[in-house]
Amino acid sequence: MSVRVFLKLFVLGGLSLALLIALAAIGGVVQERRMLQAGVEREIAESYAGEQQILGPLLIVEVEDRWLEAERISGSQAMREVERSEMRRVTLFPEVLEVETAAEVEELSRGIFKARVFQSVSEIRGDFYLPGEADLLQSDGRETRFVRANVVLGIEDIRGLSSVPRFALGGEPVSWASGTGMGLPGIHAPVDWVPGATSVKASFELDLEVHGMGALFVTPVGAENRIRLRSAWPHPSFTGNFLPSGRSVSAEGFEAEWRVNGLASNVRQQVEGATGLARLQRLGVRFIDPITPYPLTNRAVKYGFLFIGITFISFFLYEIIAGLRIHPIQYSFVGFAQALFFLLLLGLSEHIRFGAAYAVAMAGTCGLLGVYVAAILQSRARGITFGGGMVFLYGAMWGLLQSEDHALVAGSVLLFVLLGALMWLTRKVDWYALTSSAQPPTRKPDLSP
Repeated sequence: MSVRVFLKLFVLGGLSLALLIALAAIGGVVQERRMLQAGVEREIAESYAGEQQILGPLLIVEVEDRWLEAERISGSQAMREVERSEMRRVTLFPEVLEVETAAEVEELSRGIFKARVFQSVSEIRGDFYLPGEADLLQSDGRETRFVRANVVLGIEDIRGLSSVPRFALGGEPVSWASGTGMGLPGIHAPVDWVPGATSVKASFELDLEVHGMGALFVTPVGAENRIRLRSAWPHPSFTGNFLPSGRSVSAEGFEAEWRVNGLASNVRQQVEGATGLARLQRLGVRFIDPITPYPLTNRAVKYGFLFIGITFISFFLYEIIAGLRIHPIQYSFVGFAQALFFLLLLGLSEHIRFGAAYAVAMAGTCGLLGVYVAAILQSRARGITFGGGMVFLYGAMWGLLQSEDHALVAGSVLLFVLLGALMWLTRKVDWYALTSSAQPPTRKPDLSP
């Protein structure tokens, strides 16, 4: 191999390594900005409210069990009977739970960063089967005395309680107090109910207003659950342990419905001893923005070195086929211009929509490269052809960014096509002749079929 070609390849290898470092640095900037965005979301959540999860309502019945127990008298063989007592809690879950929730989503800004918050209004209806006195007795014959009954409502972030909930059991309103008494965040209220001789069915109504940020979940605690959620936000991400049985999503918003029966859920077993609402089975929605700049820009940077490599190969072919000499400095200008495309894309996308930012960055980069290449290759037609090729490549990358599920197969096909084109263009190049002479070819090789 000639010294000139060897040195050119060596210099291009070093330049490629430098550009790879530059792309890694740009990737670091993307991650830094992404962390700043996450920090702003945490700050807003600390002063507003975070993700919300609603549990309940539940009825907590407290009873006192009393019994006589034989005990040996100290220092004697004689026995005596001693009365013992123990408080016991009985958790009553709704037999039917119907939830109708409407959520209004808006964006709060802090500088150039934004966070999505919501205000939800829920109408919760259902039925309890209230036990009779006989249902509360222990099977060992202990005497049981009813103490009190509380309605409990779990709320993940209690700061998001927009107003005092309106709850009525059998038509009787209640007065709320902080805490659930179950180790879970939320509120509770005493209810005016005393067990009768037999169990009875009692309907309840609950009007609840909750605000939060990012996501809204409901815990399906009923034996039968019918939960409907709607919002004007057009980008829902349904998540949790149960997906909707029916949904409708459009540019005007979404509406979703869940139907979950108690046999398909183990929430009732999870509630006892739970240390957090997020540990319970739940269903709900995240209010996402699918075109956030940072994940898309980060994915675009990963294609950066491929694009720079394709450009360098194209230049090298110009040297071989057209007999032009391109200096490594000119290679570096073109390479760094392509690297700056990603930095320009990141900066613009923080102020305008990602699609518009991509179009502006692409137009600027392709226009700059087209004019520069026309000058260094001494041909306007070559500059226009190169600029058009770059537009095609950036258009292909846009398609890859928009179709994440098919990015692998689309990228593989694109690389296969580009490799095939490269092999076709160089099929008649005499590589031995090129590498055995220190001078570039004086005429274009014959590429006719």
